[in-house]
Amino acid sequence: MKAKLIQLNEQQFFIRFVPIILLLIMGIGFNIATGGRFGTAANLNLIVTQAVIVATVATGAVFIFGTGNISIALGASTAITSVIMARTYLRTESVPMMIVVAIVVAVLIMVTTALLSTVLNVSVMFVSIVMMVLIQGIMQTVLGAGTLSLPYAMTSALTRGNFHFWAFLIYFILCAIIFHFTGVGRSIKFLGSNKFCAEQSGIFLNKYLIIAFIISGVGIGLAAIMTSIRTGTIGVSTAASLNMDVVLAIVLGGMSVFGGTRSYIYAGVLGALTVTLLNNGLLMVGISPTILQLVRGIFFLTLIFAGQKRPDRLPDKEV
Repeated sequence: MKAKLIQLNEQQFFIRFVPIILLLIMGIGFNIATGGRFGTAANLNLIVTQAVIVATVATGAVFIFGTGNISIALGASTAITSVIMARTYLRTESVPMMIVVAIVVAVLIMVTTALLSTVLNVSVMFVSIVMMVLIQGIMQTVLGAGTLSLPYAMTSALTRGNFHFWAFLIYFILCAIIFHFTGVGRSIKFLGSNKFCAEQSGIFLNKYLIIAFIISGVGIGLAAIMTSIRTGTIGVSTAASLNMDVVLAIVLGGMSVFGGTRSYIYAGVLGALTVTLLNNGLLMVGISPTILQLVRGIFFLTLIFAGQKRPDRLPDKEV
């Protein structure tokens, strides 16, 4: 069975079209199961709005995954950025200042993770575990059981102006250009495909890892703003499930967790829609949150199981 799954996962048809087919099947299935309530305009709008936040973080995370590394502190980084961003707005009442602070803080957090990994020569995953625990501790100290609330007038104005859609669209286009049409993207995919060969060609992981984390940090900063204006409050549970959603989104979007030539910017967006649709649909048919987490875990492990063969080849024309 494992060999069969790996064989399927190596085929371009499986990589490109199965995620789309899966998304359509799930949508049709949930709509039938809920008697049409799932497919209403209001619910679809809710799904898209929720998916935009996951898609923004996942789009930036594609750069990190593309190098063959995994960060599990994306959700925690988004949460602490939301706290600092909210405090900045409450002090200055300036939206531009709030946006700048959110992006700068998120980039600094991500660069710190990348630098610790490269300087100490420790895997990104282990460093991100430390960062996640540290950030959660800071969140508990700063907020405790309380929350930060942003003024409704500000959050509603940004929502009516479709800040989240415009921010995501601009960020996605820039990421797509960098990842698929520049030397930075080609180098990242080369490193993910074959790190040894890439470094023999003068493409070193440390440099591109920092670039990947900077780009991802911009997405986290934007996602922190989107999360805050959507809920209006920030607490210790803010973005608690975001990291799992992002990793699951990238895998469900058809991208290998080992990165390389099978890395696509659209994977984060497609996967984000699938994850959000799955969460929404299961809750609407009456599945408990505990069972929901179990189903998400089964999806994740199955896809990781199928894609655990690391691509070991030189870059081809897909790079």
